[in-house]
Amino acid sequence: MSAEEKAENICRSIGIAVPVQEEDADMQKETRVGTRKEAGKTKPVRGTAKKGQTSVKKTEGYVKKTGTKAAKTTAKKREVREWTVDAGVTELPKEAQKRNTGRKKRKKKDPYMHSLKRRCALLAALALVLGGMVVARPYLKRYTVPVGGRTITGNSSYITDESGLPVQNPLILVNKANPLPDDYEVDLHWLSNGTCAVSSLIYEPLSEMLTDGSSEGLQFVVASGYRDVETQQQLLDEDIEADMQNEGMSWQEAYDKETMETMPPGYSEHSTGLAVDLVALDYQILDGGQEQTPENQWLQENCSRYGFILRYPEGKEAVTDIHYESWHFRYVGVEAAQEIMSRGSTLEEYLGAY
Repeated sequence: MSAEEKAENICRSIGIAVPVQEEDADMQKETRVGTRKEAGKTKPVRGTAKKGQTSVKKTEGYVKKTGTKAAKTTAKKREVREWTVDAGVTELPKEAQKRNTGRKKRKKKDPYMHSLKRRCALLAALALVLGGMVVARPYLKRYTVPVGGRTITGNSSYITDESGLPVQNPLILVNKANPLPDDYEVDLHWLSNGTCAVSSLIYEPLSEMLTDGSSEGLQFVVASGYRDVETQQQLLDEDIEADMQNEGMSWQEAYDKETMETMPPGYSEHSTGLAVDLVALDYQILDGGQEQTPENQWLQENCSRYGFILRYPEGKEAVTDIHYESWHFRYVGVEAAQEIMSRGSTLEEYLGAY
């Protein structure tokens, strides 16, 4: 490729018109004269052009038009001519340099780096998901309850009384194998001291039992009655946290230990409103010492007369999957209570759920 062709290519790439090279003076003259003769025109004298006509003059081989726009065009052509003279220049003019400087060069993507970034993003997302599962695992396990006994059929929330009206089922079984029904509702009645509420079904028999015991000089305290699911969850969380901090247990170890005493939410009889924790006024501690009090001994001997049973008796841990609790009493009705307590059995055994 010749130097002139290179110059023309550079001009075209930067958007500047390609100038016509100078021809031989005689050839130019002949060409101009021939053109005018063919057009039937003669070269006007400088300064004699009429209004509206264009005055032309030869300037270094170019036609120069009068006027501001024409002057700019001619100057631009002269700049190109000066730049391309001898066609030996290799540096772009300043105008072209500025034009190229303003353009942002697009960086070529490195395939390896692009793939590496994608892998890192995927690994970060995977780590986030796994971390969330690890953090949420204890909370998910709280509802993974070990089964003790078996699930029974006909474990309805309500039954029909003699008049044909629906009433709360006093024999509903709630344990680790039989959670509280989702549609379970209870009509609550607050105790006179306002400390807790119980199901309206057991309010009268409970009041009668405690009144009769008080007439014999005993003093009782209802330590706990109805609990909603949220309260049950809070109690279990507090017990687990205490074991982990004080005894250095893992969460699973603390969970297994505490669910032998505190039922998981949704599996507690306290949520039925049919169960109460009864203690002596002068010994309000839920431990083995409670059964040594006169109040607890009287309750275990007489509770069935009022329709209550000792829900988690000693020696029945394999059946109930709960440690012995001398303070936990459950209302099941007089007939069922007398049979269960006389046999020394449990509600699971009475209902054939073990």
